[in-house]
Amino acid sequence: MARKRKVESSAAIVDESDKVLYSAFRNSANELSQFYSQAISYNKLSFEAGQRHALEKLSNWMAVKQQGGIMVTTEDISTYLQSELNNISNASNDLHGGRNELNSSTTTPVVQSQDKNLCFSFDSEMDTTPEGSAL
Repeated sequence: MARKRKVESSAAIVDESDKVLYSAFRNSANELSQFYSQAISYNKLSFEAGQRHALEKLSNWMAVKQQGGIMVTTEDISTYLQSELNNISNASNDLHGGRNELNSSTTTPVVQSQDKNLCFSFDSEMDTTPEGSAL
């Protein structure tokens, strides 16, 4: 982050109108900085809420399947997640008239488990990166 600059001296601001203008500018800059910090904070909170919502949906789906006596496999989870991603992509295309920032043909969602032995790729190609390498 860039360091804040300080005015060399208050003597540099001679005229009363200059002082008022400088004060208004400084207050506006501080407000803008606070607004930006709040926006970043709310963006993070929103992202975390979205993650939580997605995990709750997956958990509920799995619970319904298990209550129905169906054992949920990794393939079932992968298929469900791909279906949800397609539904979201289609809804986004409908909402934005075909303009979607996350074009599903150019991005491939990849989910990797914490034990690094399971890796899901939601297209026809599988990720073949060696274990321990960055994705």
